[in-house]
Amino acid sequence: MTDTSDDPHSRGGPPTYVQVGAVTPTPAERARTLVAGMVDGTLSTLALDPEGYPFGSIVTYALADDGAPLVLMSTLAEHTRNLAADPRASLLVAQGGAGAGRLAAARVTLVGTFTEVDAAAQEAATTRYLDVHPGAFWARFPDFVVHRLDIEAIRFVRGFGEMGWVEPHAFAAAEPDPVAPGELGIVSHMNDDHAASLVTMVDAFLPVDGEVVAATMTSCDRYGFEVQLTLAPTQPGGDAGLAFGRIGFEQVLGSAADARHAMVALLRAAEAAG
Repeated sequence: MTDTSDDPHSRGGPPTYVQVGAVTPTPAERARTLVAGMVDGTLSTLALDPEGYPFGSIVTYALADDGAPLVLMSTLAEHTRNLAADPRASLLVAQGGAGAGRLAAARVTLVGTFTEVDAAAQEAATTRYLDVHPGAFWARFPDFVVHRLDIEAIRFVRGFGEMGWVEPHAFAAAEPDPVAPGELGIVSHMNDDHAASLVTMVDAFLPVDGEVVAATMTSCDRYGFEVQLTLAPTQPGGDAGLAFGRIGFEQVLGSAADARHAMVALLRAAEAAG
């Protein structure tokens, strides 16, 4: 990635504290994880009618080994007609969210050119698509063909304060985070049942300027987790402060199931340090 510092929202704002030695996923890893975890997106092609205008479609996809989207398209679809005339397109893949909250959700825009998968590889591509979308009975209709998006540029937005360009070769080489399928459960469990433990770990591992009165886990990945911190007011009657932090696991996790043992190990180390 050219790096995410080209986002003007990242200048100023609440402080972020990172534990010494903590590893953070690269933008390429985050982008690959997001695309691998979703199954649909918004395809934008250049319209034939009205000519030259962006044309948006909802499409479903599977991924090739290098992360390139494989999209099953009908020859009757308007976007297929558009691509036959001009193969340039983009695919927007976004996390969920409600209302204005979607603006803070992570999303990836994959920019490139679509090509029809050649006849020799069409059956394997269709099978891969059906592995992800087993109910797509129309995949065997004669007018449906798998197309591949050959990626030339990638724009990754994690939310306010983090955005930039990801190099396609780094995206292709990145591995989706194995913790991602269980991330929501981990975050909910820690916030619902172990809020005090989060504060204990923050106090032990992060050099926060101020008193931490609450810590809310916001994300978890193979390398560690991130928290939003509520700080005690600096003067009587003042507003609570806001900060963010990242704490690393002692070892890289191989699955979401490993998170429990990793959290217990961190808590024991925090308690020992205290």
